[in-house]
Order: sequence, then structure tokens, then C-alpha cells
Amino acid sequence: MNILYLCDEYPPGRHGGIGTSVRLLAQQMAKHGNKVVVAGLYGPGYGGADEFDDEGVKVFRFRRGYNFDFLGDETSLLSRIGMRLLNESGLMERDIKKSLAIYQIRLEEIIAEYNIDIVEMPDYNDYVRFCKSVVPFPKLSVPVMVKMHGTITYFKNEAKQAVPANVLQMEQVILNRATGISSASKYTADKSALYLSYNKHITVLYNGIDTNIPAKNIIKKAKQVIFTGTLLEKKGIYQLAKAWNIVNKSCPDAQLFILGKGPLQKVRAYLNAAAESSVIFKGHVATNELYSFLQESAISVFPSYAEAFALAPLEAMACGTAVINSNRTSGPELLGDETTGLLIDPDNVEQIASSIIYLLNNPDVCTSLAKNGYERVKERFEISKIAQENLAFYQKVLDGIAPI
Repeated sequence: MNILYLCDEYPPGRHGGIGTSVRLLAQQMAKHGNKVVVAGLYGPGYGGADEFDDEGVKVFRFRRGYNFDFLGDETSLLSRIGMRLLNESGLMERDIKKSLAIYQIRLEEIIAEYNIDIVEMPDYNDYVRFCKSVVPFPKLSVPVMVKMHGTITYFKNEAKQAVPANVLQMEQVILNRATGISSASKYTADKSALYLSYNKHITVLYNGIDTNIPAKNIIKKAKQVIFTGTLLEKKGIYQLAKAWNIVNKSCPDAQLFILGKGPLQKVRAYLNAAAESSVIFKGHVATNELYSFLQESAISVFPSYAEAFALAPLEAMACGTAVINSNRTSGPELLGDETTGLLIDPDNVEQIASSIIYLLNNPDVCTSLAKNGYERVKERFEISKIAQENLAFYQKVLDGIAPI
């Protein structure tokens, strides 16, 4: 099969769960003998090569017009000022409309050159957040699948925030045009259907992970706890910081490693002086380094408020690390039952703390959870199996026999 994946955050470069999951799936599809192309429309200052090969996957990065490097770091004052001026003047939206028209032409050229059978795109498109009017995604000449990773509409509703009418309409158009739709979790499928008024069938296809992580004979550190992810409120990092004050008082020899990009000072603001001395911020690290930290950590904690289907806990489980995961959204789907990890309410700081303390004081339980978690990931979320499930779904769609 000849497959085109659309992704505007394909690694290397700054990316989230969509970029990671698309890359893993695309590489696996190529290994299975399919012709795989990835293309994306990248925002200002993303950087990286415009065209490259990635383990059998042909990758194209198309750029929007305002591709100035200084706009790439949205945390910098200069970038924020520049983006605000472009947005308020209407220049950003005008550029997006022009760029999408060119993007459509480029995609049709790829479809023709590579004889593409099917396209898969995410339900989330980054350009949407910069639009004040309805700027629909271009129509394409071959069947287009949509994979639900969580739209702006989804996450705003989960956070009980208002959704701009134009954003809702744009995201509804993407779903209504799709030949078929899959979702990274049942929770996301059900809630997205509700929030976006979608009444057709949605097939659940979980994200996968390559569990063949190189063993480095790393010895577990019984008192090392780890969090990986962006340092945002919705990831529960502030709740974890509050909980760590309690953990530190009970287990002063425990250490918390925090890996991920974001405003460190906001996290530090929730830590008391004693607890802060036991927290190590590593920032964003490369995948191999991330896996090394996970492999040496005994416990991982993910008190997230909203996910489509988080990869971070999967990575921890694949590295043999006991997982404490959020009981919100798709968290229970990932763990399956209480033998593979602990579920916590991200609003319950005391429960987060007591769960960490319990595992710190009961290394045998910690080891058992880690073992069972690894076995669950290997059995249910191994990327080679997930790729086969996706391929079978694509074929059913092309044959006209997929449920709708």
C-alpha cells in the first residue's frame, strides 16, 4: 500500500505525541513493505531539513510564508511580540490561506508521484489556532483518513473552556470530509464525537511503541522517581510538585527527575526549599537519553488532566518502570487493571503523594507493577502489532467494508 501521512511536527525538531506516534507508525509501515511518505505544513521557525529519508520513510517539510527563525521559540519575548503583531494585523491568517493553497498543490504532486492510495491526517492542525475566521483544510483527490489525537475543541471542552466558533467549525469539517476515522483511545473517540457532533463510527486504534529498547544494564535506583512531559498545567506537573513536598518530608532520600520543556520557575514556585533540593530538572532530552533515565528510575508519575492516549506512560512501562498514571480520560485504558500500575486523581495531591510513598516503601510491589506493565505494553501496544491493525483498517476502508 502507498500511504501519505500528514504531520506538521515530524521529528527531529520540537514535537509532541502526534509527531512521535506518526513517526513510529510510518517507520513500521515502511518495514512491512509499504511505500510511506510524510508531509507537513510547518509553522514559523521550525527549522530542520525540507526533505529527508527516515528509515525508509520519505519526509517533506513545507513552510508557511512567515518562516523567520526568531518566531520558532514561543517562550521568548521577541517571538511573542512578533506572533501577536502578525495575528492582530491579520497577516498571519492571510499567510495561512496562501500557504494552504500552495500546500494543496504540493500534496497533489506527491499523491501523483508516489501513486498514493490513502492519506491519514490528525484531527489537530496547528494552523487552526491562529485563525479568526473559518479556513478549511484543503480537499484531496484520494481517500483521507482522520486519526483522533485530540482537537482544540476536545481539549478545551475537557478543561471546561469556551471553544471559538470558527475553530469548532473547522474541526468539524475535517471529520465530516473523512473517508474513515480512527481514534487513539475510546475515551477520545466518545468525547470527540460528542463535542464535535459526529455520529458515524469511530474505530479505536491505540498508539504503539517500539518495545525493543536497547538494554544498557542500567541498575534501578530504588529512590528515583521520574516525570516526563511538557511542563504545562494540563500535564499535572504543578500537582506533582505540590505532592513532592509531602513525599520529601516522608522520604527525604528520594529524588524526583523532571524531563521536559517548559517554564521551570512555575514548577519551582510550588516546591518548598527542602523539596526543591531533591528535584533535578533535565529539560528536553534526546530519546536515547530519555530511555536511560526511565530505565534507571524505579517509579514514574503522570498526573495528567487530559490526554488522547499518552505515550509517556507507555515509554515508562516499556523501560520497566512502575507507573502511577492519571485516572482521567484514557488513563484507565492504558493500564487495563490495577496489576500494571496505580491510578490517581490529579486533583488529589495527597493521593499522588501517598501513591509515590507507598511504592518507595514497598519495592517488591514496585517491581511487580513494573514487570506487569512491561508485559502489557509488549502484548498490547507493540508497534509492529499496532501497524498491522492500522494496515488492516486502511484496507477495509479502501475496500468499502469498514464500519461507518
